[in-house]
Amino acid sequence: MRRPLLVASAVLVLGSLAAGCGGGAQAKSKDQAPAADAPRTSAPPARKVVIVVDGKRQEAMTTGSTVQEVLSQAQVQLGQHHLVKPPLTAPAGETIKVLRLLSAPVTKTVKTSAPTIKKKNSKLAPWSTKVLRKGKPGVKVVQIAWVKRKGKKVKAVVDQTVKRKPVAEILAVGPQSAASGSAARLNWKALANCESHGNPKAVNSAGYYGLYQFSLSSWASVGGSGRPTDASAAEQTYRAQLLYNRVSGRWQGQWPVCGHFLFS
Repeated sequence: MRRPLLVASAVLVLGSLAAGCGGGAQAKSKDQAPAADAPRTSAPPARKVVIVVDGKRQEAMTTGSTVQEVLSQAQVQLGQHHLVKPPLTAPAGETIKVLRLLSAPVTKTVKTSAPTIKKKNSKLAPWSTKVLRKGKPGVKVVQIAWVKRKGKKVKAVVDQTVKRKPVAEILAVGPQSAASGSAARLNWKALANCESHGNPKAVNSAGYYGLYQFSLSSWASVGGSGRPTDASAAEQTYRAQLLYNRVSGRWQGQWPVCGHFLFS
């Protein structure tokens, strides 16, 4: 009588296990969706980049994102010493410049001269000047290296950075016109040809300067500053005419050999 009960129990247990297994598989299929495929990454499209190597321009199609990647794809050899703009690790723009050097660059800090701005001022004496604002030199950092140019090895500035811009000097300048009156009607060109062959930079070892061979004392007596040879030809003529008027036309004491040309 007990054996049928054992058989029945075994059947019930096996049925429960089968139901449990089947139910689990069904729950899994209902609760979990099949895994989606991983997204596929596509390579960026190729684009055109201009590469200037030692002054020579070339174009390259590239997918590189950094300067170094672009140069590698374009098979640009950098060498031991080089300057690259933008830097190798920077994002690549539309243009990359490469300068291959023959030596390591040397960095120097140098001053740049200040420009001069001249402003006319009718209240000043003719040809005189007055500083309205002093100039201030600029400062820049330069890199100097040996490079190859036109087949020759030369030393050149290969890069520079402005640290401070120069401040221009502002200079007020008086009227710069020729003198008037009877002295202006004389033949000053002929006198200059005789005295200096018409050379405003002429210097005589005896101490005479410029178109009309001024002595420094006679030049200063008519308002000239510095040396006559530092002044323009027009200013030298202006002051020669002032000198003529100052000595009341007695040209013999100023130009004893050539003065007669004034009346030719």
